[in-house]
Amino acid sequence: MYNFTTPPFVAAMDFEAIAASTFYSLIDLSDTTNFRHKETSAIILKALTLHAEKAADGDFDIWVGVVTEVDAENGSVEWIHKFHLSASGNPTDKTDRFAQKINFESSLDLIVNADTAGSEFLEYVKSNGKLSGNAGLQNDTGLAGPCGAAAGATGKPGAGDLIVYVEEVADVGTIDFFIEAEYYTR
Repeated sequence: MYNFTTPPFVAAMDFEAIAASTFYSLIDLSDTTNFRHKETSAIILKALTLHAEKAADGDFDIWVGVVTEVDAENGSVEWIHKFHLSASGNPTDKTDRFAQKINFESSLDLIVNADTAGSEFLEYVKSNGKLSGNAGLQNDTGLAGPCGAAAGATGKPGAGDLIVYVEEVADVGTIDFFIEAEYYTR
């Protein structure tokens, strides 16, 4: 079923001076033209790597999750990981920099399914971290991602896509970040 003997696909994006809460499309599951994968049923996540730097005092959360449903008005996400960066403005304690790699040794199969009532959910992941009916996610509006910094034709969220939400939690300032996902598809 999965050929883990081949190298995984990689999706990576780098953005600087993010000053407000923003959604990004990290892996567009249905887009086999701009991404290297060919299968479109589910993402199998092997690893996440994040490097971030905060420019001033403040807190940012960087959420990674899977779109479970989306239409032209709003969308919903189940979060699978959250990175937190809190900067105190002291350049000697390095609180303004963050680097972490997470290896999912047994992989995360991120298939979206629906119950008998039609409610979408991640079949193999249970999370109480959810974002429901958010107007920032619409299937007719592109999100910036690895295929380009400007939202456009690519990066329109769909069920099964892996997205990133950079949330400005407190204070002011900006954040620079680089995130990379190693994955397979089925």
